[in-house]
Amino acid sequence: MSEKTFKSMKNTGFGASNLEKLAPGDIVTWKTWEISLESEVFETREGLLVDIFEEKRHENLVFMAKIMPFGQEKEVILPLISVRKSNKQDYL
Repeated sequence: MSEKTFKSMKNTGFGASNLEKLAPGDIVTWKTWEISLESEVFETREGLLVDIFEEKRHENLVFMAKIMPFGQEKEVILPLISVRKSNKQDYL
């Protein structure tokens, strides 16, 4: 009995569907929990997409995004599937 996979040439890993939509240098958004002493709020963050790379997690390939959030000094790494291209544009 042969082993079948659900991977296709188009989707080689989790988040591959976003590879054609995003590129380093894009302004991106993602949603995250913001927890403070007063409340817990699910809010949208923005930043600059620095890099896209592959990471193996539990025998599966996952595409990851390295992002420099606006107003912060430390980069964050998120699954590419949770990142969206911002609709903000540079009008210069």
